[in-house]
Amino acid sequence: MTKLLNIFKKKKTLEERVKDIQNGNEDDRNNLIEEYIPFIKKILSNQLGKYIEVENNDAFSIGLIAFNEAIEKYDEKRGNFLTFASMVIKSRLIDQLRSESRRSKEVYINQLKSDDEDDNYTENIMAIEGFEAGIETRLDMATLVENMKDFDVSLEDLINHAPKHRDTRITAISIGRYVFENVHLREKFLKTKNLPTGDLMRDLKVSKKVVQRSRKFIIAIIVILNSDLDTLKEYISHNERGKIE
Repeated sequence: MTKLLNIFKKKKTLEERVKDIQNGNEDDRNNLIEEYIPFIKKILSNQLGKYIEVENNDAFSIGLIAFNEAIEKYDEKRGNFLTFASMVIKSRLIDQLRSESRRSKEVYINQLKSDDEDDNYTENIMAIEGFEAGIETRLDMATLVENMKDFDVSLEDLINHAPKHRDTRITAISIGRYVFENVHLREKFLKTKNLPTGDLMRDLKVSKKVVQRSRKFIIAIIVILNSDLDTLKEYISHNERGKIE
């Protein structure tokens, strides 16, 4: 009879299971992680562009730890759990890749320093720094694309809507920086996921058209400034200093 009744019990949603674990149901934690190993591997494979082995694989270990972190930090206000977990896994993987990139550079530089016969030391250092900068930029861009999803902005949107003329670009960056540096407007933007167009029209004496035509680019600027994406912040600074045409 008990088995028959169990058939009619409502199956818990994934979000409800996560909530139960947060409330102390530790028995289900390992079960949940085990069930979603294929999901974790898929996220890692898509990010790294290769198949992920389970045995003795650092990336897989990072994925498991990140998924467990997502269980701990998930809140219903964040929406779908798997979307949130995916973001945490990608973020932790990017952190690890960035860390490995920096360590590799330090090891190679030390090797170069120990080789007194290498006449191309300076050129090699410059090449390493340029390569590292390229990696940093790609990793930061990947993080930005993920962060912009909350604001319904894609990489394609950014490419298509980024101002082509320098003056328009500088104006858009100035608007973005104004929102970021104004605590009230920044919090309003992060809460509503929309630009406070009315406030900007009033405070900056700009037209609605000026704000709307660069809306997605301005959103990207605020997201960058509100992050630790240093290479992209440098892009903004270069624009403001007039070094990018």
